[in-house]
Amino acid sequence: MSEFRKIDGFDIGIISDLSRVKDKQNLYEDEFNKILDKCDADDVKMVSILDEDYPVNLRTIFDAPVLLYYKGSLNENDKYSLSVVGTRVPTEYGKIICKQLVEGISELGIPIISGMANGIDTVAHMTALDCGNITYAVLGSGLDVIYPPENVKLYEKITQSGAVISELDFGSIPDRVNFPRRNRIICGISLGTLVVESGAKGGSLITAQLALDQNREVFAVPGYANSKKSSGTNELIKRGYAKMVTNVDDILSELEYKVAPLVRKPKDDMNEELIRNLNIIEKQIYVKLDYQPMNIDAINMETGLPVSDCLVNLLSLELKGLVRQIPGKNFIKV
Repeated sequence: MSEFRKIDGFDIGIISDLSRVKDKQNLYEDEFNKILDKCDADDVKMVSILDEDYPVNLRTIFDAPVLLYYKGSLNENDKYSLSVVGTRVPTEYGKIICKQLVEGISELGIPIISGMANGIDTVAHMTALDCGNITYAVLGSGLDVIYPPENVKLYEKITQSGAVISELDFGSIPDRVNFPRRNRIICGISLGTLVVESGAKGGSLITAQLALDQNREVFAVPGYANSKKSSGTNELIKRGYAKMVTNVDDILSELEYKVAPLVRKPKDDMNEELIRNLNIIEKQIYVKLDYQPMNIDAINMETGLPVSDCLVNLLSLELKGLVRQIPGKNFIKV
């Protein structure tokens, strides 16, 4: 800065301001370098909203975190994931139904997202791991502050096949104010949120509301009418905010076309025979369809067939079990 002092008419106040800016810049650079050193030491990576491996679904929410810290590895299939949340003190019924549902979802390869809290979160993560499935844990603390501390081993297991994620800086403690913001990431990464046991004022209800705000699917497991542990989930179902879930099919019926690229299986011999025996128009329509929804207007344009002919032959394909219609006159391969 001494060179500027020699310039005639240069305000000494400006020199002072520039010095402070330079000092702040150096301070920020020092702090950032400390963070990078900490990441290297703890084997933690960073991903920004501009990076390709940033979770696809999370990028679409209105308040998506600009930067995430994570330990482990991110997987592109997280765009097909389901988040599972619930009470920290579940009943045996809650544990059993959570385990059954996560096992069924894991068999299809759909990743499980949760918050690594005690109770339902832990059951969901452990079950996913036991099934060889990918699972992410989103923390309400820095990645170097494992909470709850008794889940240290679970933390390490998750990082071996999935990821532990946080938007909070190193050293951030699990304050109450952090959890609602943590919850928006849990439901933001996934296609839908499953609530297994929640009281009338449970934190899981905040996650359910956030999922609705993000235009995600919300599912809830019903409980006994007089159970305080299920008063929140029962209310979600009663008010029509969540779909009642008693088995995996209840979830797949809402997410099927969205997860079709992940869970579809090769056609069996019977289906191959059906496809070979389709008439000319049925084949013309079938080859244009995919495992993503296609509207009747698009089918009409792609095939050049009259809408009436398209609808008649689509019905025939549906009766043969090769095509499924979903709301809005959309069709997908089965």
